[in-house]
Amino acid sequence: MKFKKEQIVELSHTLYRRKENFPYDANCTPDSRMRQPVKTPENWYIESTAVLAAHAGTHVEVPYHHMFGGRDCMTYPTDRLVGECTVIHCLGKAPGEEITLDDVKKAEGTIEDGDIVFLYTGYDQYFRQENWQPYPPLSMEALDWLLSYHPKLIGTDASGVELTDGYDEEGRMHELYGEPVHVKCFENEVAIVESLTNLGEIDGKRTTVFVLGLPMQRMDASPARVIAIKDWNE
Repeated sequence: MKFKKEQIVELSHTLYRRKENFPYDANCTPDSRMRQPVKTPENWYIESTAVLAAHAGTHVEVPYHHMFGGRDCMTYPTDRLVGECTVIHCLGKAPGEEITLDDVKKAEGTIEDGDIVFLYTGYDQYFRQENWQPYPPLSMEALDWLLSYHPKLIGTDASGVELTDGYDEEGRMHELYGEPVHVKCFENEVAIVESLTNLGEIDGKRTTVFVLGLPMQRMDASPARVIAIKDWNE
């Protein structure tokens, strides 16, 4: 199967060393060998090592995040990370304003059983800002409606989907203790993707999406390369 480059849409943020809200650093290993000055390309040889938080950048969360004995990134089924995608338009929400049942029911007639579902909030514009946390959470009523379609996973371009329990003095959001949105998703074997970007590029389109996290043992989440493939005719 061949693709035009115009069909491929990047839905994940780039990761910058020492600039992310979750830890990320990259350095040369002792095995790296670089002659100084580097005069020819063949003199360059480098191996990198990274300190990388599971929730750095665009990432996918799996049941092990909240469930003892739940599937980790190594055992989570690959087929549940690839599929047809519906984007639900949720622009205009204030920080902490819930995504409601009426909001998600706008997808009625376009959402299909077993879809990947992405919530388009526009909050990717706040990614990497110091106070990037306030976001529109997903209400339990909206989640129940989405789960009736047996989605493979649910994602957002905001920093989270969880219900909130107020804010601290600096305006940082407190997620509700126990994280019921996460737990209900994981009980239904539905992974969660947070901090997507560029959802406007696929809003109103059905695409095939790949969530390319790493199959790592005992990891509750993995930074992910998320890409969408648009239809040939678009």
